[in-house]
Amino acid sequence: MAANLSFRQKWQVAIRLLILYSPLMLYVNLPESFRTPAKLAEILPFILFFELLVFCFYFIWITATDWIQNKIHQRFGENFLLDFSWLALALTMVISLTLSLLYTQVFQWTLYNVLNLIFQGRMSQSFLGSNPLFTPEVITYMQRTNTAFNQVIMLSAFYLIIVSRSYQQLKDVQLRAERSEKEAALSQVEALRNQLSPHFLFNSLSILTSMVHEDADLSEKFVKQLSRVYRYILEQRDHELVSLETELEFIKAYTFLLHIRFEHKFNVQIEMDVSEQKQYQIPPLTLQLLVENAVKHNRMSVQEPLQVRIYCQDECLIIQNSWQPREQSEKSTGIGLPNITSRYALFTDRTIWFGRQNDFFMVKIPLLS
Repeated sequence: MAANLSFRQKWQVAIRLLILYSPLMLYVNLPESFRTPAKLAEILPFILFFELLVFCFYFIWITATDWIQNKIHQRFGENFLLDFSWLALALTMVISLTLSLLYTQVFQWTLYNVLNLIFQGRMSQSFLGSNPLFTPEVITYMQRTNTAFNQVIMLSAFYLIIVSRSYQQLKDVQLRAERSEKEAALSQVEALRNQLSPHFLFNSLSILTSMVHEDADLSEKFVKQLSRVYRYILEQRDHELVSLETELEFIKAYTFLLHIRFEHKFNVQIEMDVSEQKQYQIPPLTLQLLVENAVKHNRMSVQEPLQVRIYCQDECLIIQNSWQPREQSEKSTGIGLPNITSRYALFTDRTIWFGRQNDFFMVKIPLLS
């Protein structure tokens, strides 16, 4: 069900109406002799008071129109007034005409009595009664003109309220879409963590089993780095962003385990200043995804090791690996680069670039401050 306009939205609509129609209303109602700078300065307090009163009445009538529209939405549906139909058009005209006639009567009565109260009868008599410009015929003409203008103003208010409500609904839809996109990206991250946990743990324990009797010191270091990897996954599971320094510390522990697994077939070089590492942020596990992709889709050997280079350039983090595609690459899980792209879209309009350049595959990720 459509919600009523907020207080802020109502006074914004009132200001729009005031700006749109006040100059025209003053032009129509002020006689030619009053349009000189001297006369305008003389009656400026009255004009300001008049505009303030008009603004207050606009706000009240906008509130009433908003309430009426909400009842119509409850009765006929939220899109009833947006879709063209003779019933919707007739209701719009009847409501606007009724509100404009009521507005004219109440406003004129209020203006006359407030002015009499403030000026003790002198203002209305000097400005209207004793002024030969305001003959009964002129006053009747002005009343008809103002009534017609009020009809136009009420119609404008009616459709401005519809536009404001539609805009609010559109924003709500966009927020829900962004929330859904964010939840989808986070669910992909959770899937990645769940995938990393058993698969990577199984391989690491297998390596540790074969290594523990051969090199106790290296086995101890391996266990410490393995615990750092899983501690990072547990600690960052609810974080959308982490410092680049924290992510790099994690990737050092992760690649240490890969070095043990692949021995001299794999190498990662990190070329970044400490100041750069502390300055930027990154979604957690971004580098792990990219390093894992490089390992998964490229062949490696002692004679042809897989080289991965991580460095900064033009506020982008660049992950570059030698182009050595496997003849039969491992089946993709579909949560690598698409996951990174969808997560970055939540934080920046800058896009991620990836592709082959000469003998390298490169990924350029915009760094977040």
